[in-house]
Amino acid sequence: MKYSLIGWLIFVSIMTWVIYGMSNMQTALVRSGSVFIPLIILFYLNLVWFLPSYLNEKKRSMYAVAVFLAIAIHVVTFGWLDVYLDKSMHWDLPHISERHQFMVFFGRLMSSAPPLIISALIWKSILLHKQREQSMELQNRMLEAETKALKAQINPHFLFNSMNNIYALSQIKSDKTGDAILSLSEILRFVTYESEKDRVSLKDELKQITNFIQLQLLKDDVNENVHVEIEDSLKEHFIAPMLLLPFIENSFKHSNFEDKVNGWIKIGIKVTPNKLHLALSNSASLKNARKDEIGGVGMENVKKRLSLIYPEKHKLVISQNETTYRVNLELDLA
Repeated sequence: MKYSLIGWLIFVSIMTWVIYGMSNMQTALVRSGSVFIPLIILFYLNLVWFLPSYLNEKKRSMYAVAVFLAIAIHVVTFGWLDVYLDKSMHWDLPHISERHQFMVFFGRLMSSAPPLIISALIWKSILLHKQREQSMELQNRMLEAETKALKAQINPHFLFNSMNNIYALSQIKSDKTGDAILSLSEILRFVTYESEKDRVSLKDELKQITNFIQLQLLKDDVNENVHVEIEDSLKEHFIAPMLLLPFIENSFKHSNFEDKVNGWIKIGIKVTPNKLHLALSNSASLKNARKDEIGGVGMENVKKRLSLIYPEKHKLVISQNETTYRVNLELDLA
């Protein structure tokens, strides 16, 4: 709205200056006021009243009537004003000093079109802008809802597996059951409180990965076939919660790492100033695996979350052959 006012002010000032160049200041001011003030009124009537009141409500016939009446009033009222001014002012302007009355009214009729057309175009652009904003808000709400739904699917699956591991420890009466419960308690706190946030500290996410790995390795004192390297940076980073844990969980679930001969896991996480690199590989038998066994729903959810939360800011490559399952993830943390 304010930009249209500025535009009108600039336009009227320029036209007044042009008329002043052909006559005197009194003529320029009177002529500009009589011509442009009615056009400004017509412009804002259409922009502020007619278009929002009638076209938004799909009352097109009422809009047509309102515009017709506005044009008629403009032509008749200000046309006669022009006739009066032509006789009383004795314009020192060659192009209007001896014009016919028909041309006065016809000129008023033709001058009605530009403010109506321009105001309609401005209103249309405002309407499109509002529609885009509403569409973006709706997309953001849908994104948030879908992301929450995906996290809700991941969390119970993750906790279910962790509880099974502790149950296995309790069955063999392991002295490490207490440590496992403490690790799970910290993971539960993270899942319950932190996973509802849009972003969490990367240090907290990596800490839960460490807790989960320790929880898995408590089953056995000898874990030479599990290699873990996690390098964090000194810079504080934030990441979507529960984004990396499903990769780690999937690796332990399908690697059969308890088999000291054929099972193995390699986990590498490195954080550079602006990127996170996850390189994960584990033993896997493509020959014996069912189609959806390795990866499964958890991996599909993580892929969806990555595409929703980090569009064009991640690169995920998952590959598998007869003996090895590999995941390489590069995530932009900037």
